[in-house]
Amino acid sequence: MDRVTENLIDDYISNNDLKIDKIEDRFELFCNYCIVSKEYDDSFEIEKVWLGDNSMGVDGVAIIVNGRLVDSKEEIEDLLELNKYLDVTFIFVQAKTSNNFSSSDIGNFLFGTSDFFDENPKLPRSERIKEKAEIMNYLYGKSAAMTKGLPACKLYYVTTGTWVNDPVVSARFETGKQDLIQKNLFNEVIITPIDARLIQKYYQDTKATISKEINFKNRAILPEINGVEQAYIGILEFNQFIKLVTDEENKIIGSIFYDNVRSFQGKDNAVNKKIRETLEKKEFDKFPILNNGITIVAKSLNVAGNRFTINDYSIVNGCQTSHVLCEARDLDGLDRVNIPVRLIVTNSEEVRNEVIRATNNQTSVKPEELEALSDFQKSLELFYQTTKDDMQLFYERRSKQFNNNPSVIKTRIITIPIQIKSFAAIFLEEPHSVSRFYGRIIKYLGDKIFVKDHRPIVYYVASLAYFRLDQLFRYHNLDPKYKKCKYHLLMMLPHAVGNIPRPPFNSHKIEEYCSNILKELETTDKSIEIFGKITGIVDRSGVDLNDRDVFKLQSTNDALLSSFNKF
Repeated sequence: MDRVTENLIDDYISNNDLKIDKIEDRFELFCNYCIVSKEYDDSFEIEKVWLGDNSMGVDGVAIIVNGRLVDSKEEIEDLLELNKYLDVTFIFVQAKTSNNFSSSDIGNFLFGTSDFFDENPKLPRSERIKEKAEIMNYLYGKSAAMTKGLPACKLYYVTTGTWVNDPVVSARFETGKQDLIQKNLFNEVIITPIDARLIQKYYQDTKATISKEINFKNRAILPEINGVEQAYIGILEFNQFIKLVTDEENKIIGSIFYDNVRSFQGKDNAVNKKIRETLEKKEFDKFPILNNGITIVAKSLNVAGNRFTINDYSIVNGCQTSHVLCEARDLDGLDRVNIPVRLIVTNSEEVRNEVIRATNNQTSVKPEELEALSDFQKSLELFYQTTKDDMQLFYERRSKQFNNNPSVIKTRIITIPIQIKSFAAIFLEEPHSVSRFYGRIIKYLGDKIFVKDHRPIVYYVASLAYFRLDQLFRYHNLDPKYKKCKYHLLMMLPHAVGNIPRPPFNSHKIEEYCSNILKELETTDKSIEIFGKITGIVDRSGVDLNDRDVFKLQSTNDALLSSFNKF
């Protein structure tokens, strides 16, 4: 393995505080992270992708549904109810530390991937493969909802060598591709060989901020605005607009829409149908007067004549317009479309949030969809900044906001989904609900979570408990068999500390209540002791740890708490 790749792997392992010595495992984790980051624009837990074994010639499997990395059937149910369609991509990764593309290893990878989709698989399956296969089968059982077409299947084979397009190896890839196509299960099958230079680029891309150059000739400068460095309003030609929203492979850059509040609602959405109809009728001249256009917020801008280089930007309003235009890009004459554009350059978080609120409130966006912008979320982020040393955590209010910050250990980042699930498990005793899509969880919890007068320490305690438990699993201090019920372990934590009953979340007494829990989580040794006590109760409860579905039942919560009181 070359020194550059070794250095990047070390950087990834160190940034994620992974105590893994075996070079093959380190490389597999690194490759899975790089490849899934390329395909998926949000933060994710690598354990949801990496298989940790090579039982079927595959090192990683990611299933992306409607732009979300899913790990349960319940998440799919929620996404289907929310979007009314299923858009599915299967990703398979095989990583080899060897410096050549071995036809036999490639053959094993292709066969293992093909076997994954067989109704009667020939290869033995690990627990993780079984879980992934259950999700796959569930998705195909909902194929009537795949209105955008059958799933995409993408295979990535990685080595530390150099890809020279060897005809024998290329033929092996092509044979495997045709085998998968003949299953008639996929809209497309893409197999990508990755060598050392390309995987290095993928990793560097995870840290890079986005920058694009466009020709913005039809614009006007807005007057001076407090908190805004520069601001423009104007019309952008389609061939310049498309540069902003697609990458070098002509794929939509999902990450730039993170602040848009509402994700793409699909082509069957009433508003999106009307946008498409306008384009199909070739009423291109009417587009600027029928459409609100897009609002871009950038952190910096370089201007040279009409050439605008926009750096670290996001489209905070116009996600639906952007996606419809991209899907219609092959329509004849689309280059005549002009898109209304507002471009705002600011480093003020307050101004940024005001723009997002204002532009999204002009459409029917629900209040909970603006949750990440709330004052409570900001105060929560500030509270996390006061934590120190081994109890330090970082609250990620915006997706991937710490990606290019080398001082932040990635395992100490708490995302909004993690915050919601850990809080629901510990303080609301709802661990059976957390397998749902987190947007559904917050809707279900309603006014029980992220309430203005809640004490931030409550949320931090929930996250620290999640982090400590994750550490115990990560460093093998706790048997991985308990991973299936990790949120139930969190539910039992206050009971193990003797912190029952719980005071209201807005009272002074909740501070002391939380401090008592924090004392048991101060160090790894204390965490081992308290969670060892809890797992002992689980063992004596009679709950079947091998049955994943049992942990989705309210009755299991009751049985565990009853067992705790008994023993």
